[in-house]
Amino acid sequence: MTGGDEHAAHALNCPENYNDIGSGCVLAPAERLPAPEAQSLCHDLHGALATLDRCDIFADAVHYLEESGGVNDSFWISGTYSVARDEWQWRDGRAVAMGVPFWGTSGGGALEPSQGNCSSFFHKSNPYLGASPCDEHYSPLCEEPPTLEGRCNVPSTAVGSQCLRFAVNDTTSWETARMMCSANDGDLASFGSCEQFSVVVDYILKHDLQSINGYWVGGFLSDEKPEWSWVDGSSLPLGVPFWGQNNAGQLLPNNSTVERCLELGSEYRHRFNDLDCQELRRPLCMAASLI
Repeated sequence: MTGGDEHAAHALNCPENYNDIGSGCVLAPAERLPAPEAQSLCHDLHGALATLDRCDIFADAVHYLEESGGVNDSFWISGTYSVARDEWQWRDGRAVAMGVPFWGTSGGGALEPSQGNCSSFFHKSNPYLGASPCDEHYSPLCEEPPTLEGRCNVPSTAVGSQCLRFAVNDTTSWETARMMCSANDGDLASFGSCEQFSVVVDYILKHDLQSINGYWVGGFLSDEKPEWSWVDGSSLPLGVPFWGQNNAGQLLPNNSTVERCLELGSEYRHRFNDLDCQELRRPLCMAASLI
């Protein structure tokens, strides 16, 4: 931001209670919680733990917390250590840059990360990133997640390249789920690439949004068109790596006579599953970003 008018326009993009720090919108609740609960609190506040992946937003966040008196506190942000990949990752799966300029030093002068699998900063008054055990009680630093070109309208959340809303408290038929999404100027989610599909599934798992019920998404099999399609009319991919397998190990879909709507099935590790459209699942809605 360079001018007053630009800053004022930017401030309009911050939702209620979030603070414009120049390079993003952040909120620092007073509660001190373990890292998973801190993430849940940010989600309840229509945000997510902050991803401080650029020098500008990292420095702006530090300065904001210094000015607001939080320098002696410790804050959770979104980086976690992936044992499977042997690397630190932000919540969208991107690797966290190591060393300077983000990471600080622990007691004894060792370069962080030195212990723990969750990322924090201002730990012991050190205004850099450090690794901490995830069950420590720190304050969350929440952000309004950005899209590639703008921000998502609350209550949607930026997940990869999409603004998505996980209606975790509603279960309904596929048609009603679609109407619920359209009431907020959206539609059931569709995925144009394997990469985005992977990001969404990873987000569901990392943010503990899975349950016994899966999510309705915008795929269906119509009477007029003998192939699976997304709600925008584009073809829906079949086979690996999108579709799950049934108990016999056979690749889905396998019952096109009855099961003609698409879910991300929890029992299939959130891969695609064909399902009777009258079954009750949770809507996964997709909305346009604020450009």
